[in-house]
Amino acid sequence: MKDFVDSAKEMAGKAAEQLTHLKDAASEKAAELSNRASETFSELSAKAEAAAAAAKAEAAEKMAEAQAAKEKIAAHEGGALGFLTDKARDIVGEVKEEAAEAAEEAKDFWSKAKDYAGDKADDVSSLFGKKDV
Repeated sequence: MKDFVDSAKEMAGKAAEQLTHLKDAASEKAAELSNRASETFSELSAKAEAAAAAAKAEAAEKMAEAQAAKEKIAAHEGGALGFLTDKARDIVGEVKEEAAEAAEEAKDFWSKAKDYAGDKADDVSSLFGKKDV
């Protein structure tokens, strides 16, 4: 029985030793994970701060552009309505120019198509021995 008790004490000692090793390993891993998490959090925080700063700078730039446009409209002789009227006139003028260019191109196309069709009609007439169609 004494051997049994001694054996049990020895096993309990070994188990306690193993438990200490496991506890130390777990503490090490926990510390390592905590450090990694802290580093990752710091990196993400830095990235978030940089993104926020960039967004803030872009928003400030857009705000400055909007303010400049507002001042330009306010300084226009006819106010906002006059500014918009002038812009509409500019757009209409551009559309008219583009329409005139398109009409000229269409006229040129139809002229070439007419010449081509006339040439083909002459070719067909010559096949049948007629001079005019």
